[in-house]
Amino acid sequence: MDTVSVIEDENFKAVGEGTLDGRNRVGLTKAIEAVRALLGNISLEGVRFAISCNSAGQILLSPKTTIPLHEAWLYRNKTAFASVRRGLQQAARGEVESLGSFGKFADDEID
Repeated sequence: MDTVSVIEDENFKAVGEGTLDGRNRVGLTKAIEAVRALLGNISLEGVRFAISCNSAGQILLSPKTTIPLHEAWLYRNKTAFASVRRGLQQAARGEVESLGSFGKFADDEID
């Protein structure tokens, strides 16, 4: 299996140690706690990990998530993605404008 991982930051910090158990598993509790501390206390349920190894035997786990195929177009369309990010930043700064209720359109037929 050939995967490519991008190292976003080369400043790794030791967060604990682990040993292999009888089934060749290593507990990652400390690492997961560190990731949550960095990213906020988000749910990591369903998160997958890209696993990379280098010639020194070091192992890099990169948390990944997947998106539905019908939403992938947004990430491929740089203009649309930039617009969404800009809108989210504006909303975070409180730069919003109410357009009122759209309730009058609730019964309209959708093509």
